[in-house]
Amino acid sequence: MTVLAGEYKSRVGLDSLYIAVVSEDSATAYTVGTPAYLAPVAEMSLEPTTNIETQYADDTVFDVMTSEGETKITLSVTNYDLATMATLLGKAYDVAKGEMYDNNATPPYCALGFRSLKSNGAYRYFWFYKGRFQTPGEEFTTKGETPEPKAVELVYTGIYTIFNWTVGAVTDPFKSVQGDSDIATFVATAWFTTVRQPSYSAPSALALSTSTPVDDAITIGRDANITLTFNNALVDDAVYMAALIATVAGSTVASTITLDATKKIITINPTASLGDAVDYSVIFTVEDIYGQHLPGVITFTSTSVAT
Repeated sequence: MTVLAGEYKSRVGLDSLYIAVVSEDSATAYTVGTPAYLAPVAEMSLEPTTNIETQYADDTVFDVMTSEGETKITLSVTNYDLATMATLLGKAYDVAKGEMYDNNATPPYCALGFRSLKSNGAYRYFWFYKGRFQTPGEEFTTKGETPEPKAVELVYTGIYTIFNWTVGAVTDPFKSVQGDSDIATFVATAWFTTVRQPSYSAPSALALSTSTPVDDAITIGRDANITLTFNNALVDDAVYMAALIATVAGSTVASTITLDATKKIITINPTASLGDAVDYSVIFTVEDIYGQHLPGVITFTSTSVAT
């Protein structure tokens, strides 16, 4: 599959920190509430717990076994509102008084979402499906001549769900999801209004939808352009994998080849009129944005009339 250069751009920003309470995670269902804004976030670090065991046999390395556990996420936020913190920690909150009480409660499981700005202006998006926050440590200081803002450090431990989703050939519990706006098929719409849960729709098999001329046509004008229309969007390199050839002579016809804005239509514009009643072949091998490949040939015969 073709990887876009934008996916390699460095991360230079962080914003849109959201949480949603998980009301059910069982063998039969994963149910989560509507996301709510958490707090202005300044810094974040993710530390997945991984275990690696190397097995030796016959005096050499025989196998390497790995496993991944929870992910510790440390957040630095400017501050928090009491109602939201009460939700995150399971604390008692009196709406009428605006007061949070530090009772001995078990925090609920929450989903955690955010995004990171990249150096090219695109974003990498994240949701962790299930985890708990721990009561934050806080630091205070007296006001001096130079303000010293004290951030609040929140720690969230993300774990795998109990519920299994099916994505393609994989059926598993999942811990998180990522999306990148540099990927043509990724849609960020509603990323923070709902928790983006796994779903899978297999792309349509790559196919040639229509061609002008149609295969074996015998009435194509000598100045006509040739177009190939595909059902899926193609990668930009597809234009270099198409050629117009004079069949009998076996020579390539000089042409300008372009891919339209939808990335589904290749246009071949010969730089000179085609020959009189000459057989031609359009040979192509294209790749779509899903990594699927399609080779093909269209043949036609030009007429003696220039269009």
